[in-house]
Amino acid sequence: MSEDGRSRSTLSSSSIALSNFYNSTLSSPISPAHMQFNSPELNKDQKKEDPLMKFTENWVKCSRNLPKSIYQFCHEISLREATIDKNQAFAQSCRKVINDLQMEGGNAAIISSRQNELLNYQKKIEECEAVLISIGPCPVMNCPKHHETRKEDAMDTETGQYGDHNSEFKVVSPKKAAKNSATKINSPILTANKFQELTNLEENKPKIPTINLKIDSTYNLTLQEIHSNFPETENKLIKGFISIQANSPENRIKIIELLKRNNKEFVLSEAREDRPLKIVIKWLPIDQDKEELREILESNGFKILRISQLRNFREKTLYPYFLIDVVKTENCLNIYNLKTIKHLRINVEPYRKKNRVTICFKCSNFHHSAKNCECKPRCIKCAGSHETRDCSIKNKIDNPTCINCEGEGHLASWRGCPKFPKTNNRPPIPTYAQKLKSNLNKTTNPINQNNPSVTEPITTNQNMHDFQTVARALKTVKEAINMFPNLLEISKALTKTKDKVERLNLLLKLFD
Repeated sequence: MSEDGRSRSTLSSSSIALSNFYNSTLSSPISPAHMQFNSPELNKDQKKEDPLMKFTENWVKCSRNLPKSIYQFCHEISLREATIDKNQAFAQSCRKVINDLQMEGGNAAIISSRQNELLNYQKKIEECEAVLISIGPCPVMNCPKHHETRKEDAMDTETGQYGDHNSEFKVVSPKKAAKNSATKINSPILTANKFQELTNLEENKPKIPTINLKIDSTYNLTLQEIHSNFPETENKLIKGFISIQANSPENRIKIIELLKRNNKEFVLSEAREDRPLKIVIKWLPIDQDKEELREILESNGFKILRISQLRNFREKTLYPYFLIDVVKTENCLNIYNLKTIKHLRINVEPYRKKNRVTICFKCSNFHHSAKNCECKPRCIKCAGSHETRDCSIKNKIDNPTCINCEGEGHLASWRGCPKFPKTNNRPPIPTYAQKLKSNLNKTTNPINQNNPSVTEPITTNQNMHDFQTVARALKTVKEAINMFPNLLEISKALTKTKDKVERLNLLLKLFD
């Protein structure tokens, strides 16, 4: 009999030696009268105290110490086995209820109560099994509950022999003997997958982050050394850096060690899967404590790298927006499901990076961050070999010198610097006023199309020339009025107000 990994077959197996021991040593139940005349303890107590209650107590104490009969042992084993079966059934149903509660997200108190109940059932099962081990196998040899009829006890009618209990082998008739069958060699089944070639595409292979080497006077010698040791690397020139693409992560680590030994400056690229998830939490209080916000998010199962509050650099004011870097784990996308923090309604949105050039806080160079920078530190204030935040100059510099263009009056972080990278080279879209002004300049300064170097002759009649100019201007004004019917009303309103914001709003009404 076995349930839930527990086996009691050894407890119920027969043993001739043990049965002989029980038959020779254990006696039949002793009656109270026999105990009264043969037990010296009861006779002694009976002489001292005659009450019936004292006699009964002494009889119970002595009966516990007396040996039991073999049938009492059999009955005890049956009771213990029944108790084990009942508690195992209860434990199995209790496990099922606990599993259902955990899958449905039930109350923790109910789950804990069920687990304690399961422990009680298991404890009862262990106690009963300990008693069964101490009792041993059933001493009643012909007990149908605990002993099965062995086939070896019967005579084999075909061979006319009894089974050998002490031998591991049995005599089998030729009819029932197994025959050696010839082993068949099955040909392997050929399977074809027509989409197998898609797994060999370069898009499915993991991309190894590049190493961006800063160009110096001896960069060619460095590339030759890398090519001689790692011939399968590829090099490209990107934004003033040489991008080194290794063919394996192990070779990438070796190339980094080689560059460090040669004291080369380089910047490491970061794999997309290693980059943190950037999100913005809106509508929290402006004075929200960052450490408290970190504890709240980590209590929900998210791993936070950094929390920073967005601000307006021109007005030097803080926004109720918090930029948070979340480690990419299995449940990192669940952060978008957050609706409230500290009983306040919030919005969780992905961070939309602006098309701006980033500057490194370590080397004051562009297009990378200080996290992956292996260049020498450089200060934008004093051009010293230290980071800007460690500079001794804490006050505002009146006439600074740029470390990139060596010009005066601005720092290297000024976007108007000639050396500052430009992100958008497209010319701005001209406004309607700019187009109108350019058209007026063309009409007032006509040029001979055949010979641009020769201007048209000016008429001698000055009045006629002034009339033509006024006519062209009136024609332009008429076209503008037809295009914008509310131009006259807005022009009157512009003369009455002097507020810049109101004038801007009036001009915007032209396009309504």
